[in-house]
Amino acid sequence: MGKVIDKIVYILCMVKFEFLKSTQTESPRPETDLTFDEICPIWSNKLRNGIDEIDRRILVKDSKYCVVGEAWGFSGKQTGYYVAPLIPIIGCWTCIKYGQNFSKTARLKKSYNDFEPLISEFLRHWNQRHKKVRSTRLNSIVTT
Repeated sequence: MGKVIDKIVYILCMVKFEFLKSTQTESPRPETDLTFDEICPIWSNKLRNGIDEIDRRILVKDSKYCVVGEAWGFSGKQTGYYVAPLIPIIGCWTCIKYGQNFSKTARLKKSYNDFEPLISEFLRHWNQRHKKVRSTRLNSIVTT
């Protein structure tokens, strides 16, 4: 019985994968860079309006809920939160470094202007390396 259920789950996953793959290739859109508001809407708003002490502590101490964590969907696994030994396989060292840089900046400063250069660098990295992660995640939410 367990093998049958495993086979059914596998088939359903493959069907969803093929559907996502076909919808992405059938409707090509012009490649435009994502904005900070699109990648990290929560942190974009918080930083623009000024962060309080709780937000500053989150940026300093909790990579799962920081700017980079939001970009990855608050999963934590891509920012070194849960499976640090597997980062070379499943994650991105550059994103981890950006998370650490956001943490260092938040320790010292709270103004949006202090974060702007770091945000620009992170956006450039994200749009070069991970832009498809965001669109794939959004497409899977829409089709579910």
